[in-house]
Amino acid sequence: MANLNCKYLGLNLRNPLIIGSCGLTNNIEKMKEMEAQGAGAIVLKSIFEEQITNEVMQAGQEVEFDVSYRDAFDYIKGYTEMASYQKYTDLIRQAKAALQIPVIASINCTSSGDWTAYAKRIEDAKADALELNLFFLPSDFEKTGIQYEETYFKIVEKVRATVSIPIAIKISHYFSGLANTLQRMSRMNINGMVLFNRFYSPDIDIETMTTKGAPLFEESDNFYDSLRWIALLDKHVSCDLCATSGIADGKDMIKQLLVGADVVQVVSAIYNKGVAHIATMLKDLNDWMDRHQFATIDQVVGKMSFKEVAHSEAFLRVQFMKHFAGITE
Repeated sequence: MANLNCKYLGLNLRNPLIIGSCGLTNNIEKMKEMEAQGAGAIVLKSIFEEQITNEVMQAGQEVEFDVSYRDAFDYIKGYTEMASYQKYTDLIRQAKAALQIPVIASINCTSSGDWTAYAKRIEDAKADALELNLFFLPSDFEKTGIQYEETYFKIVEKVRATVSIPIAIKISHYFSGLANTLQRMSRMNINGMVLFNRFYSPDIDIETMTTKGAPLFEESDNFYDSLRWIALLDKHVSCDLCATSGIADGKDMIKQLLVGADVVQVVSAIYNKGVAHIATMLKDLNDWMDRHQFATIDQVVGKMSFKEVAHSEAFLRVQFMKHFAGITE
């Protein structure tokens, strides 16, 4: 059988299949099941900035005091934030005690607030690495793309200066110069980039004419976004690449590895098909490597990246002109 061992963020993984941050990775018993089915690493459910903010506001509303007593609110705010932090660091410690595979913590940042103190607490809780999920919807008509980019870089710079554990950046494709931005970010002494984060999306009920959330855990066209960009970025960034969004089965995992992903993150497929699907995906990968006589993951990664394939223009085309260019299915 092929050797599936690989490295990600400097960590030794038994295979390239990582369970991404989700509700399932907030439960120790469920994570133990994932490890038993073969998962190479686990990203814990994110601690969300909005979650902490909402808890602070709720605590402030539940206690009656004159708003002029600023010290009282500051005390409540500090106590509530610390309680949120403590619950998360407790989860890290419990996961580390229960699992043999790497445990990656996750922070979901939606503002340029100071995350350095919390990142340090995560490191002190002995997380193997930290994933920063960064996204700011570029909806401010007064703000330029460069200003948005600067916020990302400031957060990365601050956190990197605070902790010594490996850092991965989970990022979106909402940049006007995506290739240049991601290349520059990869050179900020980070260890990896996860492409791309998946968002809550709005939907419309046309009968009641109300807004609602779009369906969750469905296969997504985002799979092809990450496939394209990982192929283009391979060999051009100074860190590891992790593919995520829409990876439904072993074939999808193989495709992402071939274009240059060092590892993949899976979430929706586990929700839809159960924890046992992890073993199925790994078996598909192993069987495929045996059929094609690949002995190690290193021999697979990047074999079909932009620089390696004959019809590399397929990764650059965004209009429906491929048939005229002689690019076949």
